[in-house]
Amino acid sequence: MDAWETITLLVAAVGALTAIVAALFAGSQAVAATEQSRYAQQQPTLAEQVRKDQAQPYVFADLRPDEQHPVKVMLVIQNTGATVAKNVRVRFDPPLSSVAMPEFSEEMEEVLNGQIATLPPGRAVKWLFDIGFQLLNSAEAPRRYTVTVNADGPFGPVEELSYVINLNEVRRSDSATPAVKKIADELEKTRKALDKIAMQQQKIAARLPAPAAPPQSRSSSDSLESAPNTG
Repeated sequence: MDAWETITLLVAAVGALTAIVAALFAGSQAVAATEQSRYAQQQPTLAEQVRKDQAQPYVFADLRPDEQHPVKVMLVIQNTGATVAKNVRVRFDPPLSSVAMPEFSEEMEEVLNGQIATLPPGRAVKWLFDIGFQLLNSAEAPRRYTVTVNADGPFGPVEELSYVINLNEVRRSDSATPAVKKIADELEKTRKALDKIAMQQQKIAARLPAPAAPPQSRSSSDSLESAPNTG
C-alpha cells in the first residue's frame, strides 16, 4: 500500500469518526430536549402539588412536661399547619397507661380510640397524662410508644404520620420552672403582702378616735354686725 492509499484510508476513518461523534451529539441533544419538554410539562403539576401540601394541616401528638408545672406529663395533640384538620385520629401502641391516674385510658377512650372532629390551625389540646417522677420510677410503665396520626384536610386525607415517643427523654429534659412563671409567682406574693398591709392599716384606722371638729368661724355678716359704728 502506497502513501496515497494510506492517507485516503486515514481521511476516511477520521470522517467516519466525525460522523459518529456528530450523531451521538445530536442524539444527546434530542434526549435533553425531550427531558426538558417533559420537565416543563410537569411543572404545573408539581406546583399544584406543592400548593396542596402547604395548605394541608399538620397534626401530631406528644407526651411532654407541662410548661408551667414540669412535674406534670401532658398528652398534647396539636395542629401546626395552615388549615383546619378534621376527623383527627390518634393511636398509641401500646395503649397509653398512666401510673398516677389509672382511670386515664378509660376517660380518654373517646379521644384515643375515636376522633377529634376539628382542630383549627395553631390549636393545641392538652390533658394531664401522669406525674413525671411516678411514671419514670415505675418498672411496669412503658417507656416507648409508637404514635400514628391520621387526619383530613381541605384536599382529602393527610399523609399518615407515624413515629416513636421515648419517655426516657423526659427524664433528661430540663424541669426548671420557666422564668416567666417565677416572675408571676413573685408578683403574686407581692400582691398578697400588699393586701395584708392594706387590711392592717384599715384595722388601725378603725380603732383611732374620730378627729374633733374644727371651730366654725363666724360668717362675714356676723363680723359686720359686731364691728364698731364709726359713723
